[in-house]
Amino acid sequence: MKKKVLTLICTILCCVSGFSQRQQGVYLETFGASTTVGIHYDTRFNEKTRWGGRIGIAYTNSSSQDFFDSAPEKTTGLTFPIAFNYLIGNKKHNLELGIGISYGIYSCKYNTNGYRVEKTKNSVFGFVDVGYRYQANNGLMLRIGLNPGTALGMHDELGEKDHGVDRAAVIYPYISIGYNFYNPQIRN
Repeated sequence: MKKKVLTLICTILCCVSGFSQRQQGVYLETFGASTTVGIHYDTRFNEKTRWGGRIGIAYTNSSSQDFFDSAPEKTTGLTFPIAFNYLIGNKKHNLELGIGISYGIYSCKYNTNGYRVEKTKNSVFGFVDVGYRYQANNGLMLRIGLNPGTALGMHDELGEKDHGVDRAAVIYPYISIGYNFYNPQIRN
């Protein structure tokens, strides 16, 4: 499964990077859909639209026992956020609204009866981006906002419901800094 996800991400990045006549950027995101820290590629779908999308890879590191229903003492892993978004505003200052999903592969560590146990878990969660976005022409990109998110139901091999990551009623703040490669005049 890991190979399929990485292959999909590489394919999408190769396809979209070939379009130089559209707004594109790369940024480092902390918290939000990245949970801890991640790198994302963002682009408008063409040079005349405010609609766009992002795809990324992120690292998760949590000591919270609330991260999973099973209450692990430590959770680490990789997540793969992908989202669609829309920019409202002028060339540099925008309200960013988006919706997306993130697939995660996690390693959970438990102490059970004096033994250290490690389990691998997979989970999918949905999220919404609501924030401010500053984007200079061929330069600085800054994003700050809130990321409401919730777990999407999953089932294990026996068909039993597995809630995975417990993200019900959670709102993560996020902050991102990056570089915009090209910013044509976008028309509404």
